[in-house]
Amino acid sequence: MDLQNAVTPDFIDLRTRAELLELCGDVSGAERLRTLSLQIAREVDLICYAYQLLWRSKLDDAIEILEGAAAAHPGSWNVRHSLGEAYEALGDDYSATMNFRMAAALTEDEGSLALIETSLARVNRFQVAS
Repeated sequence: MDLQNAVTPDFIDLRTRAELLELCGDVSGAERLRTLSLQIAREVDLICYAYQLLWRSKLDDAIEILEGAAAAHPGSWNVRHSLGEAYEALGDDYSATMNFRMAAALTEDEGSLALIETSLARVNRFQVAS
């Protein structure tokens, strides 16, 4: 076997293989690959996957992924913003607001801050309306 050309599986590859294993009835094998995928995942992998879960209305799963991402990447405004959006989708405006505020504290980028302020305004608008 030519090890120089061997491909190391990435997050997407492991998640896809896990789905296939589960479809074939190998639930334990699928879970093993999902666990491994989380261990090797990059920040962007976790955020993108969490949004896929959100779009499929799997809010609790998305929040679980993003909470893990926040623990693994504590300095990421993007993870905190995404977590805020997940909590907002769940209807937990308090947690959404807290995560948006944490995101704002983690960046000085004007574009990022504008996005976060828009998110905060949206959640606060709904709080006032309730």
